[in-house]
Amino acid sequence: MNKSINHWTPITIRFLIVWGALICTKLLFLACNFSYLNIRSYDFIYAIPFDLSTIALYSLPFLFFHFLPINKSLQRIKESLVNFLFYLTITTIILLNMWDVAYFSYSQRLTTFDTFSFLIQSPDKGLIDNFLLDYWWISLVSILLITACILLDKRLAKNQKKLIIPLKFQLLHLTYGSLLFFSIGRWSFSPKPLGVLDANKFTSAENVPFILNTAFVTLKTIQSEQLPNKPLISLEESKKYFNPIKYISPSSKKEIKKNVVIIILESFGDKMIHQTINGIRITPFTDSLLSQSCYYENGIANGKQSIEALPAIFASMPHLMNTPYILSSFCNNKLNALPSILKSNGYSTAFFHGAKNGSMRFDSFSKKLGFERYYGKDEYPNKKHDNGFWGISDGYFNPWTVQEISKIKQPFFVSLFTISSHHPYKIPKIYSKKISDNLSKEQLSFLYADESLRDFFNEAQKQSWYKNTLFVICADHIPQQLDKYSETIFDKFHIPIAFFTPDKSIPIEKRSSYFQQIDIEPYILNYLAISTTYYAFGNDTTHPESLLYLNGNYNLLSKDLEIIFNESTNESIFIDKIINKRIRFKNNSLTLKYRGILYRLKSMIERYRNDLQRNQTKAK
Repeated sequence: MNKSINHWTPITIRFLIVWGALICTKLLFLACNFSYLNIRSYDFIYAIPFDLSTIALYSLPFLFFHFLPINKSLQRIKESLVNFLFYLTITTIILLNMWDVAYFSYSQRLTTFDTFSFLIQSPDKGLIDNFLLDYWWISLVSILLITACILLDKRLAKNQKKLIIPLKFQLLHLTYGSLLFFSIGRWSFSPKPLGVLDANKFTSAENVPFILNTAFVTLKTIQSEQLPNKPLISLEESKKYFNPIKYISPSSKKEIKKNVVIIILESFGDKMIHQTINGIRITPFTDSLLSQSCYYENGIANGKQSIEALPAIFASMPHLMNTPYILSSFCNNKLNALPSILKSNGYSTAFFHGAKNGSMRFDSFSKKLGFERYYGKDEYPNKKHDNGFWGISDGYFNPWTVQEISKIKQPFFVSLFTISSHHPYKIPKIYSKKISDNLSKEQLSFLYADESLRDFFNEAQKQSWYKNTLFVICADHIPQQLDKYSETIFDKFHIPIAFFTPDKSIPIEKRSSYFQQIDIEPYILNYLAISTTYYAFGNDTTHPESLLYLNGNYNLLSKDLEIIFNESTNESIFIDKIINKRIRFKNNSLTLKYRGILYRLKSMIERYRNDLQRNQTKAK
């Protein structure tokens, strides 16, 4: 009996060592991301199932070989293999969790397997190296923590007696151990094991990343994301509340053959513009441009990352799942994308992005959207203008873009996605010295990006096509440094969106209604009066509301009401802005006043899932 217990001692000790390391990484995560969380004491308890499940699942390989029945002559080889697998396990868990100690602030969610896979396969190999250099202390702490765990394991192993267990008992231990660890790993007696979304049952949305851990999330997302099959509302009933099929019928309004240029400003959150710091206006040109435009001051991004912006802006597809659309298994679905619609109506199309070709898969996805040509770092003629990280700095790439646009046959539809106002905020030294020494590198990069935008328009004004062009100005998402100051879900997605026409065909005004990235495509098609049937989740301005997704919660924003819906708990929170009251509903206990708007929210989610799974995201 004592031998059997002692045979379990090494496994138990190693389990506790890994748990201790996991707790250390969790505390570091909390310390570095405290401003994004609202941790309560019982969140530490809620984290335990996910921690234990993580350890059990990752430990299965070395547990298997620890109890594997084997002859005495091969015992030394077996011990070496078990040690190696344990060191590999603890190294993997620590490195995965330490990654999000820093990276979480950029994405506002824990990194999935798809994202790691994308980063590894991306041509932007230098970005990971630069990220690790910027956060060198993360690498250092990781190495120290791994070393400490290994040394502790070696020291404790010296005090353990080496036992000879009969083969039949080894087999028995292997069976019991496998069943035990598998059960802990599942942490559920239902058909479905413990999953990422289950965290929403225990805590609020902002604390979900804390009770989870990156190692758990990565393991659970190895397979492509599967959308839930259980309907929130029947498909037929959903059609009463929401229909993504849009119609623009021929009318007396003559089709306008205007050129269209969409400029996507990297990380230009609304609170980053209109700012004066140390007596210096950060975005003077952008502010001036917005004042001469139809400016939606309550513009909303439909995602938290650049990779989530393209489907929203060009195909009116919001981000409503954990995996970005471009990285999901649905990325090859049929779409009614704006570039392809305009191309079929005689437009030339092109996409400009100064980053390395292949960055975020923009080059391949732009083709999918219907852009005929892609202009990236490879197409830019002077490689000396490469900033060494993302690609060609805006100050060089923007004016060159105008020159290339002038070579394109009119009418054209083009887009420019800027890069300089992004971590690591690297701008040319000559501009850095020229602008100001009184700003942080982040602020300096935004001032530089703003000046580069001025360069674009100064060059564009010289071109014959300028006055016959609609310019759309928007951001991809808010900058990560502003997230910690975001008190509401709206603040986390608040960006500028504006429509500027030099000939003033679109009136200059400020509009206070919500306007999302997914509304841009319908707005442009209606403005150009192009007769078409297309698929879009957005509207021109007919339905001033916004549907957002973050950390398992669906948020529907409108002028008078905000809904927070959690599918895991089947709970809805209504924030009635008119009576300034927060109301919580469970299951179907809704009053008639709120039922319709909740059904609309569920209908949008249901159509999104159903149409993605059936590849019906294109109007016939």
